[in-house]
Amino acid sequence: MVSLFLFYFGEFDHAIDEGSNQKGVFIIYSHYPIIIGLMLMTVSMGFLLNPEANLLVAISLFYFGIGLFQAAVLANGPYNKNYLRYPRSYYCAQATLYLAALILSLLFASNPITVLSIATIFTLAIASHFISFRVTRTKQYSVPYWGFF
Repeated sequence: MVSLFLFYFGEFDHAIDEGSNQKGVFIIYSHYPIIIGLMLMTVSMGFLLNPEANLLVAISLFYFGIGLFQAAVLANGPYNKNYLRYPRSYYCAQATLYLAALILSLLFASNPITVLSIATIFTLAIASHFISFRVTRTKQYSVPYWGFF
């Protein structure tokens, strides 16, 4: 959950261009799928550890929640600062990470701890991908503010 928050916070607090002329309605309403995705993830995590629950349904709901969260955060990419707008390759990498984690989790569906470990590695990967993208682009396109020192 910490890496998901880092991914969310990085997008909404650091990457979005607050000085643009957009009204922000999309940004506000994109929080609905983010909240629904988080609720699906937390509920399905409880089902993953319940021996009476159907693990395939729990895994499907879990990854549907992660996908909803990830898609809603990435959908705000067009509102980013110019140098932080995502190229198509960024979206492809995020989708590939998601599909790889989903397939691996379905393959190891009989072991809930392995599924949660795969999901943890996946969320760390998407947060790391965002951080490396932001750091690389910031170094490449921005001018540091040395007046502070």
